[in-house]
Amino acid sequence: MRLFIPVFFIIYSLVHYYAYRKLCQAFEPVRVQRLFVLTLFALTTLSPAIWRFLDRNGETELSRPLAFFSLFWMGFIIYFFLIGILIDLYRKFHSPGPREAFFLTLFLTLLVSAYSHAETYFLQVERYVIETPKLPKGVEIKIMNASDLHLGPVMREDKIEMVRKVYERERPDILVATGDTVDGNMRDSEELAEMLSSINPPLGKFAVVGNHEYYAGLEQSLSFLERAGFKVLRGEIIEVKGLLNLAGVDDPDGEKLGYRVFTDEVEVLKGADTSRYTILLKHRPEVKREAIPHLDLVIAGHTHGGVLFFVGYTVLRLIYETDRGIKELAPGKFIVVSKGVGTGGPPMRLLSPPDVVIVTLRGLSQ
Repeated sequence: MRLFIPVFFIIYSLVHYYAYRKLCQAFEPVRVQRLFVLTLFALTTLSPAIWRFLDRNGETELSRPLAFFSLFWMGFIIYFFLIGILIDLYRKFHSPGPREAFFLTLFLTLLVSAYSHAETYFLQVERYVIETPKLPKGVEIKIMNASDLHLGPVMREDKIEMVRKVYERERPDILVATGDTVDGNMRDSEELAEMLSSINPPLGKFAVVGNHEYYAGLEQSLSFLERAGFKVLRGEIIEVKGLLNLAGVDDPDGEKLGYRVFTDEVEVLKGADTSRYTILLKHRPEVKREAIPHLDLVIAGHTHGGVLFFVGYTVLRLIYETDRGIKELAPGKFIVVSKGVGTGGPPMRLLSPPDVVIVTLRGLSQ
């Protein structure tokens, strides 16, 4: 985290500088105008740190509108940079002037930004059926994963309402949240906790800690999850109605921030009764090979499908087991990864829409 913050602001500053240079090439502003634009860009570059500081210190009336503007701007300026690079390559073979190129970049950026925000509301339901001899024949257990809600200054009631509608339609037996449910100061967000607490599946609600729970402050994140009705699994395994083993571990980022974390899935699972179907909840879709003999299913989130589809299909699939969907880890053992409901940065997605995952376990044994 200590390395990420300065690297982020260096890259973010360079993205702004690129936009500033494009603006100057197109309009050739005088010195006072250049200084004004540079000052605005400096403020927008620093705005993520400003609203995070305000939010952490309880100034929610200021942090919410500032976060909304800051995150939308972040998405816009990143798209402007990416599209601008493509237009620059196009100009090597054709010759539109700098002003025409600027307006083309601006138009495409506005178009893509508008679509990307709209896509955050295109919630998908991804369904998977797994048959297992570890459950009696005729028994079905439906598990719903509402991962990465990122509740905070920007992601609020609308995201919970999306989840609630799916829950009422699907009626799962278990609801899980595989991290990053919290992404802001939730001390005064009783209405959000009450909305989540009204969802009561018959076999329970379970959550694990993601990296953003640490960023937002672990104590208040855990308090919110408990008020919302979740049993938070931190390096522990429990039995669910004699049918399942359900284990959960923390995200490892907490250790970098000085928290005591419970991340050793092998240690958690090795004492499990493997005659029962065993599920591991964790935030990141990575699995220690030594843990696979002790589990049957891993449910995870974190990736958001890369947010930009090409990031998910390339970079993230090199880092994690997969960026979305289901993958077989070993014969009869699977990992299922959600792209999440919310977004941890700009409220934008490109061809990587949000989802909730429904896994139905179907018994085969006589």
